[in-house]
Amino acid sequence: MKRQARRILESLMGPTGSVLLHIVIVVVLLKIVFFDTRAKETDIEVLILEPVEADLDEIKEDLKELEEMELVEAVTPPDISIETEVPPEDVEEFVTTESEVDFAELEVLDNVQSPLVMKGLYGNRNERGRQGALRKYAGRMGEHTERAVIKALEWLRIHQHTDGSWGENHKYGMTGLGLLTFLAHGETPTSKKYGSTVEKAIRWLVDNQGGEGFFTANAYEHGIATYAVSEAYGLTQIPSLRDTMNRAVGVIVNGQQPGGGWDYKFAQGSRRDTSVSGWQIQALKAAKIALADDLEGINLALKKAIVDLKKIQAVDGKFGYSLDPDEGSVGMTGIGVLCMQLLGYAKDPACGRGLRHLNNSVHDVVWLYPGEEGSGGHDLYGWYYITQAKFHYGKGWKAWNTQFAKAFTLAQNEDGSWDAPGSEASHGRVYSTTLAALTLQVYYRLLPTYQQGAVEAVETFEEDEGEEEELVEVT
Repeated sequence: MKRQARRILESLMGPTGSVLLHIVIVVVLLKIVFFDTRAKETDIEVLILEPVEADLDEIKEDLKELEEMELVEAVTPPDISIETEVPPEDVEEFVTTESEVDFAELEVLDNVQSPLVMKGLYGNRNERGRQGALRKYAGRMGEHTERAVIKALEWLRIHQHTDGSWGENHKYGMTGLGLLTFLAHGETPTSKKYGSTVEKAIRWLVDNQGGEGFFTANAYEHGIATYAVSEAYGLTQIPSLRDTMNRAVGVIVNGQQPGGGWDYKFAQGSRRDTSVSGWQIQALKAAKIALADDLEGINLALKKAIVDLKKIQAVDGKFGYSLDPDEGSVGMTGIGVLCMQLLGYAKDPACGRGLRHLNNSVHDVVWLYPGEEGSGGHDLYGWYYITQAKFHYGKGWKAWNTQFAKAFTLAQNEDGSWDAPGSEASHGRVYSTTLAALTLQVYYRLLPTYQQGAVEAVETFEEDEGEEEELVEVT
């Protein structure tokens, strides 16, 4: 018995015992691991939450409101909210006619060499330039005038026809004025918000130019359209616009009368017209800045135009409308003075006499609608020129600015448009809105001509040599 026990002990101490010992150790370890795992699992707490009952009717109502909401892109300045307006029912939607111009060649966006090419008088037509000019020339009124301009741009954007034009009648003139208003704000085909508006307007004018360069036989409208196209080319340098500009300028140069003026339908009779001439002069000035091909012809035409204006000026400084200098008005005087300033004749005695007449004749800016009684009211067309003339002269500008800017901003409709005072109301809101906005853009639209280098100064013509009268300073 003892011997068997010794053998079993020896077996356990040998290989068999070693194996059994390892098996025991493994079993013990497995139990330990299993026990720990179970212990850890018992530490986990599972929370079962009761679902909250939702009011499905309220959710559907919220979704309905979201679907009805309109996303409105913010305009600058950001604190201005523009209420978009559906065009009135009497605004006809025009369908673009088949173009006689290959628009594949008019790559408006691709041909733009830079977002805005500044030349000559156009130095403030960018965001930084506008803000600086508003601070310098608009003062405390700048916030109000710029808000009014942005509302006007939004109204014009909404009321542009699908083919790119504006207006029901005189569409060449209305489209030209509309395009000028956007260009004055520095908007080009590359602008984020208004690029499409500007591009469509340019395309419509290019598409509707006649084979001989005429936009229309109406001299007013042709001059305005040429002005707009010339500014568009001067600001953007789109190569495809150059031919359109040059051909339109040719019509104006060839349509000038031997005496230097222009008349309805570019007639070559004895009658001449200061109002018609004003738009041709502005158009040629814009074309000159844009470096049109016939600069020699443009320069000669502008010199002849100054001779014509000086001959139609009365002794008291008033500029005449047609043939009789004494049958002029403050509006015609504003045209004469502005044209002389833009062409470098701001120091000419005739310009000084005109400024004196404006100072003595134009006082209160009163927006008188048809049927309203009052004094001091003038037409919107006259204010467009008078305000620019006073701005380019400089002296007395602060007093005029406070008056005209307040009257213009208060007269603006809630939707951003204007109704013209007096008999001009019959021209429609595109006419009154563009002229009012262009007038409020005076601070940055053109550099003040009294600034050195703004224009090439010209003293007097040879025929005026020896005249010693000095420029009358308006205080």
